[in-house]
Amino acid sequence: MSASREMKNRQAFAASGAIDPKVARAAEEKAKQHKTNLLYGSIAVIFVVVAVLVLLWNSNVIQSGKTALTVGDETYSAAQVQYHYYAAYNEVRSSNYFAYMGVDTGKSLSSQTMSDTAKSLLGVTDTDSITWDKYLRDKALSNIKSSQSLLAAARAEGFTWDDAMQADYDSVISSVKSAAKSAGYSYKNYVKAMYGTLVSTGVFEDMVKDSTMITAFQNDYLDKLNYTDEQIEQYYQNNKSTFDVASYDYIRFSGTTSATKDENGNTVDPTKEQMDAAIAAARDSANAAYDRFKSGESMEAIAKDYEIASYSPVTDGANTGDTVSSWVFEKAETAGESTVLDDGTNYYVVQFHSRDRQTYNSVNVRHILVRVDSSSLDSKSDTYSEDLEKLKSEKKAEAEKILQEWKDGAATEESFGALADQYSDDSPEGGLYEQVYKGQMVSSFNDWCFDAARKTGDTDIVESSYGYHIMYFVGEDLPYWQVRVTNTMKNNDFSEWTESLLQDYTVTEGSGMKYVG
Repeated sequence: MSASREMKNRQAFAASGAIDPKVARAAEEKAKQHKTNLLYGSIAVIFVVVAVLVLLWNSNVIQSGKTALTVGDETYSAAQVQYHYYAAYNEVRSSNYFAYMGVDTGKSLSSQTMSDTAKSLLGVTDTDSITWDKYLRDKALSNIKSSQSLLAAARAEGFTWDDAMQADYDSVISSVKSAAKSAGYSYKNYVKAMYGTLVSTGVFEDMVKDSTMITAFQNDYLDKLNYTDEQIEQYYQNNKSTFDVASYDYIRFSGTTSATKDENGNTVDPTKEQMDAAIAAARDSANAAYDRFKSGESMEAIAKDYEIASYSPVTDGANTGDTVSSWVFEKAETAGESTVLDDGTNYYVVQFHSRDRQTYNSVNVRHILVRVDSSSLDSKSDTYSEDLEKLKSEKKAEAEKILQEWKDGAATEESFGALADQYSDDSPEGGLYEQVYKGQMVSSFNDWCFDAARKTGDTDIVESSYGYHIMYFVGEDLPYWQVRVTNTMKNNDFSEWTESLLQDYTVTEGSGMKYVG
């Protein structure tokens, strides 16, 4: 068959409505190939989507953005709640009493129950069992509600962001970045280490801005609180026992008896007869000692003759509500007045000396600390003492150089403050401490400030366990009793104000809450 005839036959075959088998097979193969391409293309797309989702999940972008709480009309993401959760945890960790709270930092907080000691230290009144995770969640919610209330009040009063707030905010961010660098972290990873993996630098910075605004708003309120001398005096008169301090001394005679061990090493608690005998011995010893005291012997000398006795001199003692201080503040009136007291178990011979309201003046002082940090030295080295002395000598020379720089310059209080900001290893802005009271600072610092000969403009270098303090005496401030009364009045008014701003928000937990903690 010729090619032309074959073509005519195929055309006639197609015109009849039938499908050419060769064309059909070709079309079928082409369709199969197209389906295969679509299948592999779909699989590739699925793999890409899954990979992206895994990356997003591992980066916590999905979890952090989930709504964890709705407080009133405001929603809070898991990251924002996580920030407040870790802020509460960091506050606990930085407490001086953290070691006594029984937290195992290597275990999940949701598996650890708060001890009674921890509750007492943190002011938790709930007597039910509560995990550390629950405590921190509750604390985070409380802080969120408080922050939201204060921000709402600030907006309502037209309190807006200003240059001072921006400077405070910049200072915080700068200090965090500096801390991250010192710790060998990137800024991003340091934030996550401090506040949890959900918290990005953006969330952290937003939280710092809110905190800066709230602090400025609160300080603005505090700065506006002023009281007349008459108001301060009246408040003191109404609360004398709170602000007065007393000087007295006493001997304590212990009326307790300790548990003993039997021949097998088992603990044996004292019997009632033994406990009664110990109390009777304390009573008899106290009465005998009191007779000797009234005859002219000193308490300190008398106490040495009794194994169950201990002597304590008290200067500027507060009314703590115990047996001895209660008598001193409620019953004693004249210098030299004495008595025998008991608390049901122990007996006390007490002599009252004086009571006043701390009329000495507080002081204002600036300082520049040149720290002596010996952590880099090997304390077990044979040359440790020599190395430490060399370091101290270098730091003292550094302090002397800074003081000389001040003397060679304007030598004013302002120029000293500028050097404090430039050189001090640890001090507030301008190195200024205001209304410093006796006993507030380390002894060498304290003694220099309250030297009777001290006058405005005095400078010196004082050594302490921290290093070398370059001192500048600004002058005296208010009497210390007045400082205490004023601060108490301000704290009371401030607390009432913040409580009045708190709103009773409706709180709803969202799905993002499961990522917090």
